[in-house]
Amino acid sequence: MGLSSSVPNPDHRTLKMMEFINISVKELAVFWRHFRKGDKEMVGVIGIDRFYSLFHEKRSIFGDGIFDLCDIHHAEELDFGEYLVAVITYCLFEPQEILRFCFYIFDRDKNGFIMKEELELMLRVLYHIVPPQNFSGNTRNALELLDFNDDEKVDWQELNRFHILFPALFYPAFRIQQTMITQTMGQRWWDQKKRYLYEEKARRDMIEQLAARKEHTRLLKLREKRIRKKMGLLRYICCPAQRAAFRKLFPVDDAEAEKTLSEAELQVQKAKQREVERRLRELNAKNPETSAWKDYQKRKTRIEYAQQTAEPLRQRRSANERALRAFARRAHRIRQAG
Repeated sequence: MGLSSSVPNPDHRTLKMMEFINISVKELAVFWRHFRKGDKEMVGVIGIDRFYSLFHEKRSIFGDGIFDLCDIHHAEELDFGEYLVAVITYCLFEPQEILRFCFYIFDRDKNGFIMKEELELMLRVLYHIVPPQNFSGNTRNALELLDFNDDEKVDWQELNRFHILFPALFYPAFRIQQTMITQTMGQRWWDQKKRYLYEEKARRDMIEQLAARKEHTRLLKLREKRIRKKMGLLRYICCPAQRAAFRKLFPVDDAEAEKTLSEAELQVQKAKQREVERRLRELNAKNPETSAWKDYQKRKTRIEYAQQTAEPLRQRRSANERALRAFARRAHRIRQAG
């Protein structure tokens, strides 16, 4: 990472995290200064033990599990990108996710449950209790009150129930996260990033719903075009019952419609989508979103969704269609008069 005290050029891990939770260069510098506290030799890496000392924690298999979760498997050193990924990943965990992480680490066989001995091992690791020392105080009382099944196996639901009954039992796992939060950017900043991720997910889901509705409308128009070609224009206009029967013969199938697109058309659509996403990223970098702009985007999304779901206006028929309908009405009146 270099010897300079300024923020180094971000690697692929750092860039991915900056894009993921919208970290600015100024915010990245705060993480870099914290990382430099452990990199006293200014070589661009810190040892695993230094990483733990930055957050006033002792090394354990629970903490090392964070590196396994982040796909950091090598040796005893971390560069800045790996440090950033580990910290952000664990700080963004919700309480249920921390509990699931505990279950994942100590379910060594990955068979969906842990034994009573593994649960005790988990608590020994979290509380740094080494044999022959035993549990004491509230931890010992909670363990004595836990109601295990006859097979002494604990699945995820039972572990969650234990946490509800004895919330202080797994407190060290939550303390580690809280220490990371306070030692880096503070509670308020992390809450804002969690809210940002939630809003981004909601926005993407809304866009996907609108895109799906638009695609469905396109498929409906394509089906009507096929039916009109099959029936002929006059029958299509004059025989609504037959038209409805033909609709059953031409069901709307998104997967089938995708097959009608050529490979070249699909590539063009993907290229356009990538260009739009690139342009959006450039605009977001040049013009950071304010709270007023976010409110405007939400209102705009709701208006677009309401317009999509509203009943479409009846289109004006062409001159040929009006002439055919007039001819059909005259023919009908002639038959009735005869």
